[in-house]
Amino acid sequence: MKRYLYYSPHILTLAGLAFAALALMAILDGRYQAAARYSLLVLLVDRLDGTMARKLQVKNRLPGISGETLDTITDLVGLTFVPMMLFWRTGLFLDGFGSIIVVAATVTASWKYSRKEDFLKKGCSSGAPPIFFSVFLFYFLDLPRIYPTVYALILAGLCLSPVKYPITSLVTTHWKPGYKSITNYLTALFFMPVFILLKEAPSFIYWLMLIQICVQLFIYPILLGVGLIKPVFDRKY
Repeated sequence: MKRYLYYSPHILTLAGLAFAALALMAILDGRYQAAARYSLLVLLVDRLDGTMARKLQVKNRLPGISGETLDTITDLVGLTFVPMMLFWRTGLFLDGFGSIIVVAATVTASWKYSRKEDFLKKGCSSGAPPIFFSVFLFYFLDLPRIYPTVYALILAGLCLSPVKYPITSLVTTHWKPGYKSITNYLTALFFMPVFILLKEAPSFIYWLMLIQICVQLFIYPILLGVGLIKPVFDRKY
């Protein structure tokens, strides 16, 4: 019976992919609130499955199954392609830019995920992480379309840039005290009000998350460059 417990992280990851499929179907049906909630469930799974897999040492227990492959597929579909489709269909971006941004985000994220293992070994990333899911902050804040359009284009450019980024709080599987885990703890703190209320949730939640992400995108590379943040990957859970 205990052996079946080791399958649970993989089952959880596949559940995330199932939520992504449900989100896409909801988008095609015009049920955008349902699509947003299914997408948030994908994010929740992403915060849990890797940590669970390492705690259970699944890689050693089930060497014939690549959890990394399952995770990459789910992340690409559920945290990039499907959310970007939602933003496109709801008119979040300026006219003429929506389809371009969907394609750019999907291609850019695929390229970045293909280089993940090399980045982890080096302890830093060439270019920003493909955090296109963060465009949801503009979706919930209902800001003018110019802002999410410019943000998404800048993010795509930063992902492909040679700028060095530390592997810290933008790594979703950090769960330990300190700045390296701030993304996870803020997500855990605000998940339920966001999931329930969506655009009706207090706007300070989204502004706080947006400020935090902008600091990581624009300030952390500077701190890495001057040596205040070290290029190291010390994830335990």
